[in-house]
Amino acid sequence: MDFSGTKPGLSGLSLEIRLMQKEDVPGVIELYRSVYGDEYPVKSVYDIETILNQQEKGEMIRVIALTKGKAVGQVAVYRSAPYEKLYEEGQGIVHPEYRNLKINDQCMGYAHEKIYPGLGLEQLWGEAVCNHIYMQKACLKLGYTETGIELDLMPASSYKKEQSSRGRVCTLLLSKTFKPFTQTLYLPQRYEEELKYIYSTCNPGHIFLPSVAPLPHKKTRGSREIYKGAGVARFAIPEAGADLESFLAQQEESALKADACIFQAYLNLSSPSVGVEVEIMRKHNYFFGGALPRWFGQDGILMQKMLNEPDLNGIQLYSERAKKILEMILNDKNSSGG
Repeated sequence: MDFSGTKPGLSGLSLEIRLMQKEDVPGVIELYRSVYGDEYPVKSVYDIETILNQQEKGEMIRVIALTKGKAVGQVAVYRSAPYEKLYEEGQGIVHPEYRNLKINDQCMGYAHEKIYPGLGLEQLWGEAVCNHIYMQKACLKLGYTETGIELDLMPASSYKKEQSSRGRVCTLLLSKTFKPFTQTLYLPQRYEEELKYIYSTCNPGHIFLPSVAPLPHKKTRGSREIYKGAGVARFAIPEAGADLESFLAQQEESALKADACIFQAYLNLSSPSVGVEVEIMRKHNYFFGGALPRWFGQDGILMQKMLNEPDLNGIQLYSERAKKILEMILNDKNSSGG
């Protein structure tokens, strides 16, 4: 693919877009450094063997843009959720010297047209940073829909090199369906209105029922991930039991010891007791974050908590729908004490 554009110091740029190959990996690492220095929170992006192994195993697939053999842009999909056919699209990067040439749009367009259909994925999700609107616009053009907002997810250190943010950066949750899937979802009474609004544009025929069941008499099944460089702890809870509150306390204790300041809990909307689970979370200052289509195979709901107040002045949102979702989240945050 050829691309011609103009920018100070650049003219007649010839751009090749394709799957990353083995010989491209050092250039991809330098692409990360051109934007983030050595401060990207997932340190595996600086390791050649990890990048190669991820692509060979289908765990992370990168589409890159090159000019004269130099990597100047990329987009990737990777497994980051419990359900193996749900992939995250992210790590869209454009070299600072090649901005405003629609390189990211072309990488994403090529990936959606040529690469993703052959991966067997059923759903895509993504986190578009909210210190600018470029990625948000690109995703919406490709058929994504907004499903939530993660307050203060990304650490300020990730943007130190570019000085594009004064503090931590929020992300907009987006989702795109490749294989529609209908399911019965239980809506917590507290968030019925919010969830129905979110599903108004991404419902392939789900059945919604009120969540009125108590917690079952069994142990909670869940897992924990801590991203030390980002200060983020994530608790996935596909099956909550009567010990949910003590389970949560154990997870938070471990997260605090690892200096986490952002806590996220993923609950299962196919659980009849999810309404009770939400109330337990709110008791501990968690608040609404949005919907997570196909997170567990079935859909999930995000609850979030932070130890410091977010920098709301730094949030830039493109769509009216995203602004409405932020309003709902902040209203719940203020009422929960989060």
